[in-house]
Amino acid sequence: MLLQASFTHQNNHQTKSRLVMIDDNPLEHMIMKRLCQRLKIFAEADYHFDARNVLAQLSQEQANDLPDIILLDLQMPEFDGWDFLEEFSRIYASLPKNIKIYIFSSSINPVDITRSATYPFVCDFISKPMKQETLQQIYQQFDEAA
Repeated sequence: MLLQASFTHQNNHQTKSRLVMIDDNPLEHMIMKRLCQRLKIFAEADYHFDARNVLAQLSQEQANDLPDIILLDLQMPEFDGWDFLEEFSRIYASLPKNIKIYIFSSSINPVDITRSATYPFVCDFISKPMKQETLQQIYQQFDEAA
């Protein structure tokens, strides 16, 4: 279930895709920002430390303002990725847009991988650190679907 594809070309499409990253580690945010800038993908990205803020925004935003993809860390203080997934599952059907969630975690526990796969909106489980090829593949999957 892990993304492992390798790409030798850069995506030149002008698709306007929105990425939201939820992770309590500022270093992960910085790495992701730099990867997106270098690859010229996900120009519209938001970075959040608290998943509750994202849930609040999702329930208030219009379809055009909703993210296309959410990268979600599982291990966060207070309100973790599992809490987010449970709350998201309650609002998912009512959202005007199909949002894809990718678990982005340092966990290598097979139980976490299996559990995350039980949520129909979770597309994949990606182990940290983010690889350039993996991020390109996520973007390409979105771009092809758009």
